[in-house]
Amino acid sequence: MRFTYPMVFIFNEDENVYNGYIPDLTLYCEGETLESVYACAEELIKYYFELATKYDTEVTAPSTLEEISQKWTGYKVSLISADVPDQKQA
Repeated sequence: MRFTYPMVFIFNEDENVYNGYIPDLTLYCEGETLESVYACAEELIKYYFELATKYDTEVTAPSTLEEISQKWTGYKVSLISADVPDQKQA
């Protein structure tokens, strides 16, 4: 199953790193490059949904890219997706 959520990118000048924030899931990650933040976020989403599926937990539906862009004006906002195997069928 594929999950896609908007993610906010924030450059932390004090630490010279990028922070990624997925507001709908309250997930954070950090990396030295945007690519490393994307990779971290994909892994977080996979792990999040694997646990949610395993424990039959309801999760928040994704906001639209436009909704998050309006709330986070001035920041880079992009969609992040991750493929998660359906554990209930495994």
